[in-house]
Amino acid sequence: MSGFINSLAAGTLFLSTVSATAETVPTSDMIQLQHAAHVCNDEQETKRLAANDHLREMAKALVEFKATKYCFIMQPSVLVKLLENHGGYVKFSHDNRVLFTFAEHLVSSTP
Repeated sequence: MSGFINSLAAGTLFLSTVSATAETVPTSDMIQLQHAAHVCNDEQETKRLAANDHLREMAKALVEFKATKYCFIMQPSVLVKLLENHGGYVKFSHDNRVLFTFAEHLVSSTP
């Protein structure tokens, strides 16, 4: 039982640390994505691509040809709800889905 409690405490500490590293923004913040934004549905894949410009460019070229398991091109420029800003990428909500895109695909934020 003691091991379970220690694991639970460690997991709670880990989650607290992870959530503290992301800049949480007010839920009313909206951002505009540029036309043909490179969008992903998996945060780990997004982190991996955000860390390497060359890899991200190659991945975007691929999804411009055909959507992959994790990423696709969002054609129209849309206004979405910003959830978290991680610097190189952002987490946002669109059509009741949590998605991710890269900083270079943001047009602006509304006041």
